[in-house]
Amino acid sequence: MNRKSFLTPGPLNPIRFLTLLSLAIVILLGLLLAGTSWANVGQAESTAASADTPPITYMFRRGVSPDPFYMGVADTYISMYEPNTNFGGLGTMRLHPGLDGRERLLIKFDISRIDPAATVLQATLYMYAWYRNQPYNITASAYRVRQHWTESEATWNRAASSLWAAAGCKDPLLDYDPNMVATRAVSYVDTWYNWDLTAMAQMWVADPASNEGVVIVASGSSTQYQFRTSEIPASDARPYLVVTYQLGALLPTPTRSPTPTRTPTRTATPTVTSTLLAAPTQTTTPPTAATPTSTRAVGPVSQVFQNGIHPAESYSGVRDTFLSFYRPDTPWGSDDGLRISGREFGTERILVYFELDGYIPASAHVLNARVGLFAWSRRTLYGIRVGAYDVLRYWDAAAATWNKANFEQTWGLPGCDQSGVDRDGSPTASRFIYFTDQFYEWDVTSLVQQWVSDPATNYGLLFMGSNTDQDLRLRSSEWRVLSQRPRLTVVYTLP
Repeated sequence: MNRKSFLTPGPLNPIRFLTLLSLAIVILLGLLLAGTSWANVGQAESTAASADTPPITYMFRRGVSPDPFYMGVADTYISMYEPNTNFGGLGTMRLHPGLDGRERLLIKFDISRIDPAATVLQATLYMYAWYRNQPYNITASAYRVRQHWTESEATWNRAASSLWAAAGCKDPLLDYDPNMVATRAVSYVDTWYNWDLTAMAQMWVADPASNEGVVIVASGSSTQYQFRTSEIPASDARPYLVVTYQLGALLPTPTRSPTPTRTPTRTATPTVTSTLLAAPTQTTTPPTAATPTSTRAVGPVSQVFQNGIHPAESYSGVRDTFLSFYRPDTPWGSDDGLRISGREFGTERILVYFELDGYIPASAHVLNARVGLFAWSRRTLYGIRVGAYDVLRYWDAAAATWNKANFEQTWGLPGCDQSGVDRDGSPTASRFIYFTDQFYEWDVTSLVQQWVSDPATNYGLLFMGSNTDQDLRLRSSEWRVLSQRPRLTVVYTLP
């Protein structure tokens, strides 16, 4: 064939035309089917990505929610007028804008029971204003606290055992974050006010150790507002935090096999009897359904220890008594009450022990631990500060007296008073007690961690006050109302 005949079109062959037309149709159909398969995969991905778990909402309020044993709220105020006075046991908190916030609120909630992987959708703090001394408005702004503080120790000068970097929690590098979290106008009393703490709650959920709550600072007219605290007997007036969160979508990883396999075998002969083969067979494998998998770490565990109730009705691992200087050889282990006297050096003191061995694994990491005692009576109108001390030696509730630790041994000094032998020289925690008919709690997290890791070091706690003309009466583990007996609440995680 010469060049000219090759380029010059010849007459149309009908068989060849039909063959080419069939092949074109097959290719078009294959492309359409492939596009549809890929579109379905994309739609499946989009649907899976949006299939989140339903939101969960918790309300955190002392003694109410998430359960009646929740005691994870710390709140107090600090005052420039009384820079060394702690107000942690009072039923009210004062907020005053004068002199760049001369009275400030501190509040934090333990929300460690929320899965650290959760996404916080909304978190709102609510507080009840009940009093003001002038009919003026103020603005109350919330800031994240950086430095560790305790309700029972915080003052204008001190955060806990250590000082604030600047008195009044005012150092923007060490005490608080100067970036305002939320603000709102406060105009009336007998009214609830709220602050949006969503961003802060997300941080606290992801890293519970960062949770030191917020400091609320006022600005505006020289007016003092007062808010109810978690110590107020009326539980419906206590501050609370509402957190709505989501555990997040478990996104599947689809396995795609959408590649069509085309085998367009074409055979044509130049004879009139040539046979046109059937359309080629196309095989498209549909995408395999994705199987979502998720492995989540076990969240925090909350455990309460209280005779006759928790962890079970059969639990009897709490032992308690009190020591009295006035009757130094009398054991009080079977009494249904406990006594603290702040006269002189602390003439009446309480011993309490909680059995934990076998209930919490030694490998557990303790996030929070609080021991609670129920105060039901006081002799005077004065408040008293009560410290909780680590006991360093064995004592027997049936035999312990002011003079003796057990049936055979005396204390190093009467009243379990020898530092380094009978008890630790410094309190693990202390708090101010003023009201009655309510529980008071001491943060003993570090001590409980020690007891869990090494049960042999657990000899319980000594509670004592001093240099205050006040006598307290509290319930013991023999008291008939089970819910008022001494209790220990422990929140922990497992590795």
